[in-house]
Amino acid sequence: MRRLQAWMVTAILFAVTIRLLWWSVEPLVPYIVVGLFIVTIIGFVWFRSTRW
Repeated sequence: MRRLQAWMVTAILFAVTIRLLWWSVEPLVPYIVVGLFIVTIIGFVWFRSTRW
C-alpha cells in the first residue's frame, strides 16, 4: 500500500508540473507558430536565391 501511495503522489506531482508548464507556454504558441512560418519563408527564399 505504501508503494502505491508513493506512486500516486509522484503521478499527481508530475501531472501538476505538466499542467503548470502548459499554462506558462500556451500564450506563446501563436508567436512560436508565426515565428516558425516566417523563418521557413525566409529560409526558402534564401535557398532559392543562392541555388545555382
